[in-house]
Amino acid sequence: MSTNRLPLQLKLIYGLGDHSINVALVALTMILPFYLTEVVGMRFALAGFVPLVGRGVDAFTDVWMGRLSDRTAWKAGRRRPFLLIGMLPFVLAFAASWVDPQIPTPGLEFAYYAGIYALFSISMTVVAIPYQALLPELTEDYQERSSLATFRSISSILGTLLTLLCFKPMADALGGDASAWAISGGVLAAWIFLPWIPIYWVTYERNQSTDAPPLEAREYFRLLFENKSFRSLMGLFALGRIAIDLPMALFLHYFTYVIGRPGDF
Repeated sequence: MSTNRLPLQLKLIYGLGDHSINVALVALTMILPFYLTEVVGMRFALAGFVPLVGRGVDAFTDVWMGRLSDRTAWKAGRRRPFLLIGMLPFVLAFAASWVDPQIPTPGLEFAYYAGIYALFSISMTVVAIPYQALLPELTEDYQERSSLATFRSISSILGTLLTLLCFKPMADALGGDASAWAISGGVLAAWIFLPWIPIYWVTYERNQSTDAPPLEAREYFRLLFENKSFRSLMGLFALGRIAIDLPMALFLHYFTYVIGRPGDF
């Protein structure tokens, strides 16, 4: 039995980080394509490329953020300060995704939403990567790490349910026009902002060591991709995400245009 039990309050508050991240991700993955085509009036092909640009940026920034966090040596820690640095851009970029600036040119309209999605991906990375890296530093106990991961998973699932049950119905209840979606996006943005300051205050870092000699970027990536297990896991993860994200992105359109029952969503 573990003799180093973490406080329940810490587990509950720490788990809310995944709740915040998942609310934002589900909204942008599952609902944004529908919003772009049905409210903004963007062509389907361009609407599909918006998350592609954002996810493409995210694929590179995650790795660089991990390197940056590992090599940071601030007094407050190498993980926790990034929660405060990234939380406001993370929330503002999310809110801006649901604003229709009435851009008359399709190309500029696409550039606006793709740029906002890219900014969202970068700011989410600044928050999410250090947040996830905090888990092994909060405790060295296997059971407590598993418990923390469980709280994260439950909070993440609740974030998915909250987004699906509240976001689009809220926009519909407010009239379903562009201003209604902007208000709903703002409400959800405020919700995903709330956990990060409490997470900063209740967490701490045990391992502050940065004694390992830093590798040059080229050597870092060479060693990374020479690892056969890593390549296999990366391939499986990418295929799994594609299998999940494609149906999610098409789900609302499927209910609306294929079976003709959007209210059943």
